[in-house]
Amino acid sequence: MKTLKALFKDKFVFWCFVFITAMSLFIYFRSYPTLVTFNLDSPFHLGEARSIVESGKINLIGPIDASKEMFGRQIFLGAFYYYVIEILGIVSSWNVILISAFFTFLWILAFITIFLWFYKSFGGTIALLIYSLLAFCPTFVFVSRQILNTQFVPFFGVMFLMLLVNRKRKLHYFLAGIFWGLGLNVHYATALWLFIALWFLIDDLRKKKFMFSNWLLLALGGVLGESPFLLFELRHNFYNIQTVFFHIKYFKLSQGYTFTVWYYYVYTLLPVATYLVASILKRIRKTNVFFPAFFLGVLLSVYFLIQSLGPAGQKTLYPYGWSIERQKNVAQIIIDDKPKEFEVAETICSDTRAMDIRWWLREAGVPVMDVVSYKTSPVLYLVTTFDRPPETETVWEVSSLRPFNIEFKKDIGGELYLYKLVRK
Repeated sequence: MKTLKALFKDKFVFWCFVFITAMSLFIYFRSYPTLVTFNLDSPFHLGEARSIVESGKINLIGPIDASKEMFGRQIFLGAFYYYVIEILGIVSSWNVILISAFFTFLWILAFITIFLWFYKSFGGTIALLIYSLLAFCPTFVFVSRQILNTQFVPFFGVMFLMLLVNRKRKLHYFLAGIFWGLGLNVHYATALWLFIALWFLIDDLRKKKFMFSNWLLLALGGVLGESPFLLFELRHNFYNIQTVFFHIKYFKLSQGYTFTVWYYYVYTLLPVATYLVASILKRIRKTNVFFPAFFLGVLLSVYFLIQSLGPAGQKTLYPYGWSIERQKNVAQIIIDDKPKEFEVAETICSDTRAMDIRWWLREAGVPVMDVVSYKTSPVLYLVTTFDRPPETETVWEVSSLRPFNIEFKKDIGGELYLYKLVRK
């Protein structure tokens, strides 16, 4: 509250904050329904969460981490992500745009939290510079427009770091632990925060402020944040923990295995990076180096703003042109065709099972054959590009239908085509 009162009195900083916030909201939500990415994990996770709600059961785990499958063993994420989707789905009647908007706003909330924290710790000038760089960065703009578990990581990371930096009471340690536990619940890359915790543990020891009870509370907070996942582990003989060690032991033998996508580390370490930059700027503030560094930061911020207001801000995650409106149009074409038994597939991205189309068909009450039934399906609706015609396609979802006839080919816009393939 003291920070907010001070901000309101500091008119120049306050109105700069309002301007940056307003511009970031405009950039992030401009043409939002057209730019939301809804493919790959997003429709799959939404579909699983909806199935859990419809089943009336309480889940203790979240989605499978598809990049970690090895020899039939898979790692599951925590349930917090699905809990949020389930609540949002019920409240919004499973409106994809509104649910996506919540996850997008998590980024803005993380940046606002950083600003308020830095305003108190480093002053308005440094806080505004860091805030504008984060809020206007075009990369964060387009990755934010999707339903994904990693969208929680920046905000949880900011809260975790801020509480440890400002640790003065036992509650700070406990809350830091909760946010760390929630971070682990949504993505394993947040295990890197262990090194942050160790740094502050050593700092407490160095300053002779170490109290066992404080760090016990941090550990208890972590357990509380991870409690549904840990309960699942207790009930299933520590399946995920065993699988993690199994993967560490054998991951070199698995072709295509990825420990994590590189930009998840950026999500995880973003709060640390911004704090280090702000600390360096504060340290050099009274030197001749500060003004050139600050001026370069302002230029970079303006460049980010121009880019985000231009084509970079209108960028979508691949596949280009595969908007929600176009997905709905494809689903409607299939519905109007009135097939009895059929499969759907896409060769425009790595998810050939077309989870996005399956979602919209499910919304319309039209059943699609199971994702393992391509070999027996009499009809396949395929979304593809001009350079991947079905006649030469090699993916299993298409090749398993051969021999087939092409009943129709429709130009659906965005340099994409819809084929109806019928088994001979």
